[in-house]
Amino acid sequence: MQKGRVIKILSDRFAVDTGNSVVFVKSRKKVKRDVLPLPGDIVVLDDSGGEYVLSSILPRTCRMVRPPIANVEQIVITVAPIPETEFSNVDKLIINARHVGIRTVICVNKTDIVPDGYHEEIKAQYGSVVDDLIEVCAARGDTDKLIGVLQGRFTCFAGQSAVGKTSIINAVCGINREVGGVSEKTQKGKNTTTDVEIIPLGDNTFVADTPGFAALDINDILPSDLHLYYGEYVELADNCRYRMCSHTIEPDCAVKKAVEDGGLNASRYERYLSIMDELKKQNTHRRSWRYANEKK
Repeated sequence: MQKGRVIKILSDRFAVDTGNSVVFVKSRKKVKRDVLPLPGDIVVLDDSGGEYVLSSILPRTCRMVRPPIANVEQIVITVAPIPETEFSNVDKLIINARHVGIRTVICVNKTDIVPDGYHEEIKAQYGSVVDDLIEVCAARGDTDKLIGVLQGRFTCFAGQSAVGKTSIINAVCGINREVGGVSEKTQKGKNTTTDVEIIPLGDNTFVADTPGFAALDINDILPSDLHLYYGEYVELADNCRYRMCSHTIEPDCAVKKAVEDGGLNASRYERYLSIMDELKKQNTHRRSWRYANEKK
């Protein structure tokens, strides 16, 4: 029996890092029928006629839906001035990370082309929200600030296409994976990473590269619970008139007052309201679907 971590899913096999080597194995039919292995899963391999077979998956500490990955300890949300930052996606990544209980880091890439005010905007919105906020320049190989953050952890990189996730990973890991760029026509990222792939770095350190995306959904969070994933709002909640204040329409809301007074970032709060509306619509759709199916 041998344990290892799934680092890549191929068409009919799984690449598993055992600590000493990477082996390519098939899974027992029962395993794939019960639960599909994900990148990051810790698995048990059995020797079957001289070849390893994936026989079971150990309990997961967490599971992210998008990107689909298991047992992550922290997420590095990569942003850059080009392509234009989709702050709503950053918010949703932080919410999803908080939901599964993992650390959050924002990594600002392309510091060689950062316009005036960009650093300040990122810091104003997220400086007191995430666990770490660092700046790098993958094009110049300036990624030293990231090394200590990655050490001894299983880290997932996520963010929009063409912000430089793969370039950062190439610089950190000393590899040369294909990187994309920005479309001249749309100024959007061109995606070159199509699957989750995990790179072992030794000393219990793993890095996962993931596909970029244009939009992101939030799963399994009720509208009434959204405020619980905004730490800066939770800190003020005791000063609201109502115990379970949603910080939207209630009077005497400490969060709304802090936004008005400039103590909380107004742009982030406006996106909070938009995300709240999205969740309410999703919730209404689920109830309608459930009701329609119960009638059948």
